[in-house]
Amino acid sequence: MNSIHRLVPACSMSFTMLGLSDSAGGAWAQVPPGPTLSPGVPAESVPNVADGIAGFLVAAALIVLLGAMILLGKAYDLSRKRERQAVAFEARISDAMLADPLLSQLPVAATVRVPLWRASPVTVTITGSVPRPQLRQAVVEMAVREVGRSVKAYHLEDRIMVDPAMVKRAA
Repeated sequence: MNSIHRLVPACSMSFTMLGLSDSAGGAWAQVPPGPTLSPGVPAESVPNVADGIAGFLVAAALIVLLGAMILLGKAYDLSRKRERQAVAFEARISDAMLADPLLSQLPVAATVRVPLWRASPVTVTITGSVPRPQLRQAVVEMAVREVGRSVKAYHLEDRIMVDPAMVKRAA
C-alpha cells in the first residue's frame, strides 16, 4: 500500500504539469483556432514577383542589345558597299580621262561620294586645273557621261581652275 500511495501523488503531479489534471479543466474550454497555413503550399514556395520582372528585364535588354548589334553590322556592310561603289565610279571616270589623249595629261581628279540612303544623289567632285576653258568643259562633260551611265540622281561639283600659266610651264 505504501507503494501505491507514493505512485498516486507522483502521477497527479505529472498530470498537473502537463495540464491534464481536473484543476486545469477550464483551460480546455473551446478556444478559437489561430491562423493556420494551408497544408498544400509551403511558405517558401510562394513565387517572388521581383525575380520574374528582373529576369524579364534582363532578357529584354539582351534582345535589344542583339538587335542593335545586328543593325550596326548591317549599317557597316552598307557603308562598305557604298564605298566600293564610289571607288568604282572614280575608276570609271579616271579610265575615261586616260583614254582621251587631250585629258590624260591634265592634273584633274574625281572624288565620288555615294550616300548610305539610296534616295540621296551621288556627289561627284572634280578638282584640279586646266589651261583652257574648253578643256574644263570637256572634263565636266566626260564625268557627267560616265556617272550618268550608272546613276540616275547625281550632283556634280566643278572645282576645276582655269590656269593659262599651265601652258607656259608645260612648254
